[in-house]
Amino acid sequence: MKSTLKPLVSTFTVLLILLATTSAHANGYIGLDGTSIDLQSSDDELNPRGLRLRLGTRISHVFDIEVHLGSGSDSNVESFDKFRTTFAGVYLKGYLPVGRRSALYAMAGGAGVELTQTVDGRNFGDDRSGFSYGFGLETELSRHLDLSGDFIRYSIDDSEYSRIDAFTLGLKWYF
Repeated sequence: MKSTLKPLVSTFTVLLILLATTSAHANGYIGLDGTSIDLQSSDDELNPRGLRLRLGTRISHVFDIEVHLGSGSDSNVESFDKFRTTFAGVYLKGYLPVGRRSALYAMAGGAGVELTQTVDGRNFGDDRSGFSYGFGLETELSRHLDLSGDFIRYSIDDSEYSRIDAFTLGLKWYF
């Protein structure tokens, strides 16, 4: 892992330890999502697919702190043998209730992304970090389980892959 992801993974680990050592009524949660990452450059449009792990805790009735860690890969690219992306982020997440069982949400924070291209058995990498934001919808399936889907913009800059977005769908379990 490159240097931009290490601080975010460390934060993820600390948050996991804090949530594990608090009482059962801490309003903590863990989520597992299927992820479709959209990377666009002047030459290629890549769509690595993978998984995202979310860990969060409620800090008020409308705000959470949430940490993401995920990865995706794509081997159906003409330019590369394989393309892989790994990402991590820390977010403040705010909710707007919609009806009795659903809520719209928006999140903002910081993220790091590592891109690895494999060509003829050799790996070439690029990493970046910065401001990240997203929005989504969660619907309560039961007292301890939500269905959620969101869009997140992990990176936008002037480099080769100028825009890195992710679309996710998954489940969130409260403990």
